[in-house]
Amino acid sequence: MFSTDRTNEWFKVFTDSYKTEGILHPMLDLKLKHSKRVSEICSEIADSMGWNENGDNWMAHTAGLLHDVGRFPQYSKYGTFFDSISVDHGDLGAEILSKEFNWDGIPDNFRENVISAVMFHNKKLVPTDIKLGAYKWSCLVRDSDKIDIYRMVEERIDKGTIFEMLPRHQLTEGLSPDLVEEIRMTGSGSYSNARSLQDYRLIQLTWGCD
Repeated sequence: MFSTDRTNEWFKVFTDSYKTEGILHPMLDLKLKHSKRVSEICSEIADSMGWNENGDNWMAHTAGLLHDVGRFPQYSKYGTFFDSISVDHGDLGAEILSKEFNWDGIPDNFRENVISAVMFHNKKLVPTDIKLGAYKWSCLVRDSDKIDIYRMVEERIDKGTIFEMLPRHQLTEGLSPDLVEEIRMTGSGSYSNARSLQDYRLIQLTWGCD
């Protein structure tokens, strides 16, 4: 019933469908590798928290691996990862999984938890009015995603390739007054208000207070 191999196979078939002449676009390959790392982080955190009831290992692995499935059609259609000028990749990913993933033998509550985690992992706040299980797994994926994003950003800054990942942020320097005011008022920032690399890094700093 809970087969991580089946999850891996579905993910491989799905991502392979976005290859051109057998090769993924470098930005999609970035997301492929990121998804695998987030899955590993989810599993490690879940294990450290003692989340080892029946199906928990599958849940951590699957929700982490599939959290960014919306990125593949997003980038293929719009050529960007910026949700504000294209499509919400969390919502798109949830829609894809609800229609296309192989849910045979998976209980409804597990299905709901995975879809919720994918839908809400990229939101500023996880809704508090959803079921406890959905909230728990959404928070796990959201935090695991941010942990690997920290790593990716640091690595690319060190290598001088950060603007390959964040091309829009190369055009402006300094902090956006709108972003600073948003953070002052709410404690968190929106990517839509981020204009520079400094803005992006400031948003990352607020994650520590999330």
